[in-house]
Amino acid sequence: MNSQTTEQFRICLLQALREVAGDELPAATLVRGAKLAGFKDADDRLVAAEMSYLVDKGMAAIADKTLSPENREWRITASGRDYLASRGL
Repeated sequence: MNSQTTEQFRICLLQALREVAGDELPAATLVRGAKLAGFKDADDRLVAAEMSYLVDKGMAAIADKTLSPENREWRITASGRDYLASRGL
C-alpha cells in the first residue's frame, strides 16, 4: 500500500471503532469491514499491524481482557475521535 492508501485504511479502522464506541472490535470484524470498504487485501496481519500503529499514536487502545487475551480487541480513544473530527469525518 502506498502512504495515501495506508492513511485511508487507518481511517477506515478508526471509523469502524467509532461506530461501536464503548465496545471493542476483534481483528476479524475489522478485516470484514475493511473489505466491505474496498480494501480487498485486508487480512488479520495487516489489521494487527495498523492497529499497533494506531495504539502507538494513542488513537486506539487494546481491550483489557481477562479471558482469552490472545484474541485481541481494540477500542477507539478520545484522540482517535478527535482525529476523525478534525478531518471532518
